[in-house]
Amino acid sequence: MRRTWLRIVIAPFLIVALTACSPSAEDQTGEGIKAAKEIFQDEATKPNEQVESVNLFVPGGFSIQEDSDETNIVLTKNNDAYVLFINPNEEQNSRLFYDLVQAEKKNNIYALETYEQNSRFGFIAVLPSGEEQFEIITSIGGVKLTTISEEANIQKNIEQMMKIVRSVKIER
Repeated sequence: MRRTWLRIVIAPFLIVALTACSPSAEDQTGEGIKAAKEIFQDEATKPNEQVESVNLFVPGGFSIQEDSDETNIVLTKNNDAYVLFINPNEEQNSRLFYDLVQAEKKNNIYALETYEQNSRFGFIAVLPSGEEQFEIITSIGGVKLTTISEEANIQKNIEQMMKIVRSVKIER
């Protein structure tokens, strides 16, 4: 009886303590943005998949959906979808997707960071999307990747998404 009572009293405290120790959305976003900058500035990860004329790196655990084509590639990991939009008419220094985010969602942006290097322009945008969920957008030039992320996965998603976007090569 005493052990059961002890478990009932201690369990809620452990749950609260573990929840309080998990990084906040703000912390995860900040760390993800720092990591994305490094990924943006480093050499691109070597592509390991091809969809028509598009070569890209797909991290472990991700899969490409069969109905993907060279302008819209749908990746999934567990039950999460990641949609890769590719506009082959835009150069790597294009600000098209950035301007669209600014025009359509500027009043709803949680975090926004831009990167420029070697005639490349990229950005990360994080927007609230329901309770404890965020829309994440990573982009370089005419390549944009979006997903809806649980708060607990913001940092990891930003890093993986920038790695994917940075790796995209279009055969012309």
